[in-house]
Amino acid sequence: MILSLACLFTAACSPLEDDLCDYKCDCEGCSDREYGDCLDRYDDRYVDADRRGCVDQYDALLECEDDTGMCNRDDKWSTSCKPEKDALDRCID
Repeated sequence: MILSLACLFTAACSPLEDDLCDYKCDCEGCSDREYGDCLDRYDDRYVDADRRGCVDQYDALLECEDDTGMCNRDDKWSTSCKPEKDALDRCID
């Protein structure tokens, strides 16, 4: 969360998708390949959202993941974004 606030004031920050994959992989201990897969999933999801006019829902999901994402006791990344994910899925389908 502190990194997110720092990113607001600097131009050197990566896109939010990169940050979310960083958070997830810091928590779960991703390999380089798993990190790349994480980025690919966001890229694919964005392309689908853009193609179907669902970028607002995509952005809402990213914001939610950034706001609520946390590493739990089992070193598993989780968020509280089911409503936002469901809204994006409905829009894309």
